[in-house]
Amino acid sequence: MANGYDKIEYRVNGSVSCWKEWPRRLRRVYVSLEDWGSSEVAIQDMVEVWGWEWESINRLIKATPTFGEALEAYREKKDYPAKRGWKNPVTASQLKTVYMREGELAAYAMLESDPKAINFHRDIVEKNGMLDMAEPFQERRDIEAHTKWAEDAEQVENPTSDDSGLASFKYDPAMGIPG
Repeated sequence: MANGYDKIEYRVNGSVSCWKEWPRRLRRVYVSLEDWGSSEVAIQDMVEVWGWEWESINRLIKATPTFGEALEAYREKKDYPAKRGWKNPVTASQLKTVYMREGELAAYAMLESDPKAINFHRDIVEKNGMLDMAEPFQERRDIEAHTKWAEDAEQVENPTSDDSGLASFKYDPAMGIPG
């Protein structure tokens, strides 16, 4: 395994083998069971707070039998599952890590369809290191070129000098203050 995220994703997919089959909204419900509760009333409350229609989610649950089975297993054990042969179950934080990572990549992919938003969001993605998780920054020539351009533009707008900050002020003894 290449990195820490790969190990977490391996644990999630090993413990919840049908994870990739579920619609994204059902994955969000599943990772939130520990925080909101697993009863039907608790799930109804969470989806309404999120602004989703309960009937839509209920139809998704009924149309996704593996989710219904995982939900029942959670209700019985009051915990997430463990892969056969593993001591510890997958944790809520591991599930949330995979859920969030999938969301970041999906959100970034959607940005590419909006040329007005791409430069602003590309800067945010770069600064937050979100792309480094998906692809090593050094391997992204388009981002590298954008970063180089941004650095060059900043040099023109904010030229650097040998003196910087407070050290660049000259002390004027006649005035008694830096001048």
